[in-house]
Amino acid sequence: MRIAMISEHASPLAALGGVDAGGQNVHVAALARGLARRGHRVEVFTRREDEGSPERVELAPGATVVHVPAGPPTPLPKDELLPYMEEFGRWVRDEWQRTEAPDVVHAHFWMSGLAALAAGRACDVPVVQTFHALGTVKRRFQGADDTSPPDRLRLERDLAQHVDRIIATCTDEVAELRAMGVSPDRVRVIPCGVDTARFHPAHDVAADPSTLAGEPGREATDRRSRRSRLLLVGRMVPRKGFDTAIRAIASLPDTDLVIAGGPTRAEVEHDPEARRLMAVAAEAGVADRVVFLGRVPHADMPDVYRSVDVVLATPWYEPFGITPLEAAASGRPLVGSAVGGLLDSVADGVTGRLVQPRDPKALAEAIRGLLADPVLATRYGAEARVRALERFDWDIVSAATEQALAEVVDEARAANPHRGAQRDPARLAATWLDQHEQEFQDGLAALRGDWSVIQQWGEELATSLLRGGRLLAAGNGGSAAEAQHLTGELVGRFLRERRPFSAISLHAESSSFTAILNDYGPDEVFARQVEGHGRPGDILVLLSTSGASSNVLHAAKRGHELGLRVWALTGPAPNPLASIADSALAVPAGSTAAVQEIHLLAVHALCAAFDQVLASRDLLTAAVPAGSLA
Repeated sequence: MRIAMISEHASPLAALGGVDAGGQNVHVAALARGLARRGHRVEVFTRREDEGSPERVELAPGATVVHVPAGPPTPLPKDELLPYMEEFGRWVRDEWQRTEAPDVVHAHFWMSGLAALAAGRACDVPVVQTFHALGTVKRRFQGADDTSPPDRLRLERDLAQHVDRIIATCTDEVAELRAMGVSPDRVRVIPCGVDTARFHPAHDVAADPSTLAGEPGREATDRRSRRSRLLLVGRMVPRKGFDTAIRAIASLPDTDLVIAGGPTRAEVEHDPEARRLMAVAAEAGVADRVVFLGRVPHADMPDVYRSVDVVLATPWYEPFGITPLEAAASGRPLVGSAVGGLLDSVADGVTGRLVQPRDPKALAEAIRGLLADPVLATRYGAEARVRALERFDWDIVSAATEQALAEVVDEARAANPHRGAQRDPARLAATWLDQHEQEFQDGLAALRGDWSVIQQWGEELATSLLRGGRLLAAGNGGSAAEAQHLTGELVGRFLRERRPFSAISLHAESSSFTAILNDYGPDEVFARQVEGHGRPGDILVLLSTSGASSNVLHAAKRGHELGLRVWALTGPAPNPLASIADSALAVPAGSTAAVQEIHLLAVHALCAAFDQVLASRDLLTAAVPAGSLA
């Protein structure tokens, strides 16, 4: 698909920097890269904030940021951008009419939706909307402090009624949309995501996080033996509820609270909200136990999460919140408010605890329970990491978004079969072949670079099978066919005659498949077969172009539990399967088709490496007659 994304105030190039930058920047950047990795052409339209900015900037292979000249070329707070959205929409419309319209446009935030709807209706492009935050909720909790344009609620309600689909970031948002008159049938819930490769647990605790802000911390060994650390992350705004956490630690002796976010460290003492929080800390008698780090570079945040015992998220309301996901991916338990997106991102009593907002006593009790029981806290953190891999990794979120966008495109084409007929099929086919050839060459180059992994697999596979071990292989769709191809080569032959070896392709289409699906659910389809056929020391090869298929991930975990060696053939890394496998080959090709073709080459290369090991041990017999090579 050719996908347009509109993010009027949150440029993916800004990440966490710039005026009013935050989670939406990270979300849009990660989603654009994820969709591009899946073979789609993505253009992200954002408002130009600098006269010298080029019109187009590559974000990643297949993903481009387009700077739209709407309003003055200077940074402005998002609540001041509404007057420029008509100009924004006209520019995008003219660009699509001049070049080529996308298959679908995905708008992020309500003002982006206004521009997307204007351009989309003019060019017959379906519109998908993600609000990120709803004005009705903001007005409810902030009242007179809400700086949104006066017409926001009316415009937002009209927008929700006219877009083709809404992607909500949490289930709580669905109820809010229903109250606005939106049918749940038009809403898909797809959460925000997290980079599970960047945010991950560490075996040791990092030094005092205050050292990351550029000033000496207390002795790490002293702090680790006597004091506990709690962490808050976010912008310095009242709705984040940081004052609730500050009051809570008054009843938690030998416990420090670290606050990361807001202005730079040098500017913290001049920030009005930071000064208010400092006053709250002084009033509660904990001023010496609250550390204000200020804004921390996103690249340093994994170390900050790993340096603390428990992460807190205490907002009055939260449309979704990335902090709980980063904490979970980092293997840290979280205590938070039972509001908004936290109801989805935190499993109460499994990955952390949820309490009522603005209740310091309840918050302190939940924190105390975790600090007093390190085993429980460790278990919560481990479960949080698994849940982040299974539900919130950006590859999983990108795949779910791809499916939602594809549904809308299919519906639009069914309603108007002639849509896009003006495009030259021959030109489009030639373009696809050119792009595919490059994707294939990129994947082949990566496979050549990983030849040492293939050789190691060949050695280990030969050693295992010659000792009476067994190879199990599984995948979905085209990957299932490649799993069968691999096992067929081992039971049969590849280059020369040899005795058959035990290799089983786990059933993808059979009575076993339907029986397991009916009795145990889709996640157990491969895992139960691994349990039935696998033995300690056996090898389990799992193929997945996304690296995010839930049934494949469950098979990998079951294999680990049973003592199998787990190998993965996946698409671009990072992805959940590659991160939990004992060894992985991740193919950085831009489309599913190219990834599967490189996987087939990898299967053949593995068979060749396996045969090479057997040949070195004089275990291959007569040569195969000419013309009969497998």
